[in-house]
Amino acid sequence: LFVTYGACFGVEIFIHNVAALYYVERFGLSLKAAGFAAGTFGLLALFARALGGIASDRIAKVRGLDGRTLLLFVLMVGEGLGLLWWAQMDSVAVAIVAMLTFGLFTHMACGATYALVPFIDRSALGGVAGIIGAGGNVGAVAAGFLMKASPDTQSCLLILGGLVTLSAVCAIAVRFTAEHKTQEQQLFEQAVAERQALAA
Repeated sequence: LFVTYGACFGVEIFIHNVAALYYVERFGLSLKAAGFAAGTFGLLALFARALGGIASDRIAKVRGLDGRTLLLFVLMVGEGLGLLWWAQMDSVAVAIVAMLTFGLFTHMACGATYALVPFIDRSALGGVAGIIGAGGNVGAVAAGFLMKASPDTQSCLLILGGLVTLSAVCAIAVRFTAEHKTQEQQLFEQAVAERQALAA
């Protein structure tokens, strides 16, 4: 999850820093127009991160903890493929659509990652949250170094898209023991029963 958060939140931070410049260099937009186009990516954070967490909770009702990890895997793959799509666009209109699609997956993956955090180790929740959160900063710094080593922004985005897609393996690799799943299911059922009792 440290890696997946680096590949979603870290990439999000990186894109905030380079998107406007990319639109100026590749499509010849003015700084004002490029800033507006890049700003739409950030606006997704108003709802998409929460949407990722909500989707994780919904799928967990049907498929449990394995459903949460599967959702994160799908979102990471979508993010990586969306980033590759965005990096190859020659039309600014299609590029903005591609960026918003990629951004939706990116922000939702952030939410889906943290939807898993409470179930890793309840006795060390703060430490787990801190370590996974640090992955975002590491991912952003690593993307910055990749940018310096790349010949241009487009090449950097293409490489980054491939790396993000590969990082999805880390999401599907998250495994919970049968005992852990049973315990979490019991806690969930207990919480539902308590809520129903309060509602009655």
